[in-house]
Amino acid sequence: MEKVNYIIHLNAVFERFNNDERIKQGHITLYLAFFQKWNREFFKKMLTINRQFIMEKAKFKSKTTYHNYLKDLNDWGYLNYFPSFHPARGSKVRMSIFGTTSGTTTGTQAYQKMANSVPEPGQNLVPSYKHKTKENLNKQAKPKNELAVLIFFKENNWPEMEGRKFYAYYHAKKWKLQRGLNVRNWKSQAKNFVENGYEIRHEAARPISGYLSNMRKSYNEPL
Repeated sequence: MEKVNYIIHLNAVFERFNNDERIKQGHITLYLAFFQKWNREFFKKMLTINRQFIMEKAKFKSKTTYHNYLKDLNDWGYLNYFPSFHPARGSKVRMSIFGTTSGTTTGTQAYQKMANSVPEPGQNLVPSYKHKTKENLNKQAKPKNELAVLIFFKENNWPEMEGRKFYAYYHAKKWKLQRGLNVRNWKSQAKNFVENGYEIRHEAARPISGYLSNMRKSYNEPL
């Protein structure tokens, strides 16, 4: 079992997503699907994965899309992927750990403080402003942290995983909409997110050398 601080790790990953211009929403949802399995297995050093299970969690329908995004996450250092071509042995994934050493970009005291403190329901995590109107607008524009989102989703009986996807996606996008406009009310945006479903916009398939050249034979395809 790896020594992982849940909050520090996720905040470090979100910060890395935010600074990585290559990241798309498909990368985020796929990573969170792997992270959910990793968390439920108590942060095992190596995960044996079931492709169909991960695709369902990430809301992927295309195996090509799944492998494209997985290859990116592997190449960019978010995880290590060990494909298996054996019908009885699943592929394996080793998750990279972020935020726990000085070598990572976000392993700072700020995240340590965040991990060691539990925010109160009414705690204000943004600076006080002279004008209350502006302060209220800022509170509505984005949540205080991921915990606030998860509480809101729980109050509405929405899946926790969808809450994590919602927070990860908009946090990485600095709480901006597709047209570059700022989110004005994150709770309203969350309701739209749940009602409309979280759909991945499939891009044109990119060939992956090695294990994606032939999709016809199941034994030649990573499990």
